[in-house]
Amino acid sequence: MHPFFPLKQPALGAEPAAAVSLQWRLRGDALALWNALQALHSPGAVIGIGAALAAAVGAQVPGLRAFERLQRGRYTMPATPLDVFALVPAHDPGQGFDQADALVQALGPHAELVEALPLFRYRRGHDLTGYLDGIENPKDDEAWATALAADGGSFVFVQRWLHLRDRFAALPPQARDEVFGRRASDDEEIAEAPESAHVKRTAQEDFDPPAFLLRRSMPWGDARRHGLQFIAYAASLDPIQRQLERMMGLEDGLQDALLAHSQAETGAYYWCPPWDGRRLVLPAVSASVVPPAPLPPAAPCTVRVCSDGPLELSGALMIAGTPATSARLCRCGQSGTKPFCDDSHERSGFRAAGEVPPIDEPQVEVTPGRTRVQPIADGPLVLWGPLRIVSDSGKPITCSLGATLCRCGHSANKPFCDGSHAAAGFRAPA
Repeated sequence: MHPFFPLKQPALGAEPAAAVSLQWRLRGDALALWNALQALHSPGAVIGIGAALAAAVGAQVPGLRAFERLQRGRYTMPATPLDVFALVPAHDPGQGFDQADALVQALGPHAELVEALPLFRYRRGHDLTGYLDGIENPKDDEAWATALAADGGSFVFVQRWLHLRDRFAALPPQARDEVFGRRASDDEEIAEAPESAHVKRTAQEDFDPPAFLLRRSMPWGDARRHGLQFIAYAASLDPIQRQLERMMGLEDGLQDALLAHSQAETGAYYWCPPWDGRRLVLPAVSASVVPPAPLPPAAPCTVRVCSDGPLELSGALMIAGTPATSARLCRCGQSGTKPFCDDSHERSGFRAAGEVPPIDEPQVEVTPGRTRVQPIADGPLVLWGPLRIVSDSGKPITCSLGATLCRCGHSANKPFCDGSHAAAGFRAPA
């Protein structure tokens, strides 16, 4: 640890080859989640706490607040406040997976995992657009003076950007350079670049007072969908907020040229507590906080296979990270609101039996609990957790702790997936 900041979280200094960005939403007792965070020993990650969680336990964190949505004209920075953030640095993706999984297991009883985003280092620290990222990052002692408060704590902003890379690549090379205000060929800034150039809109020394940040941003994604996980640390939220507002043109009407080529999809503020060498140093909670009364057992999930129609789900559900108690999910492959049904099966003439023979396999006892439903990009619906699958008339098909169900409309083993989506060229988002 740096001698001037002995209480900073160790992982704050990492510039890894790979990482995993994790974000959770509280479920159940806030005090139980707070205690689980307090119990973490050497988590191997940067841990951040959201304003809502701190408020729920009555903990005082001066300067911490929720990020609020920014918009001007056709550009938006959405606010997606959550309760816990972790950035897990790693030497390689396998190590990142293992360390992230350990955190998920530790916090899982008290928090619902909303985002698990693998990150990677590209070339020599470049963004996927080909431009060097974070070139103005402060170094050494200046980095920690920028990122850390006197007690070793820090504030962090986490924002996932989706790059419209095809649109950006269609520009002539000079126009691309002018969007960033820097030449891709040698990473040198262009003095005569337009005032809307990204480096000019975010020049940290041009603010009054200067708005310096320590960036730990990393690319994410694959060849189809990709971008940048913008991660910035500071001793307070003020310099981060001022930079974002200037990018949006809220102070002078001039918007960052980069907004036309990359879309912000998330945005959240967190506070990263100090570290005493063994665990997080968390503020005291309010004695007046009373743990909530135990909730009644959640109804187990039931999946009804509708004849020539959708899958009707009921019970305690988590669909693509969102709690629900019922849903109609498309299985014809034609809905315009995937994964949800919009009655396209009626217009497309979809045919699939609702009366399916029982599955000849050992049945499990279905106990109360929440069932997760995750659409797979260009693939099936994956369910895990207790569930009963029944026919249109209510006859049991199977009871299990998970299933993979067809949503492309082509499986020969409906309602179950047989891999036909690949051959059929099925396309649908996760």
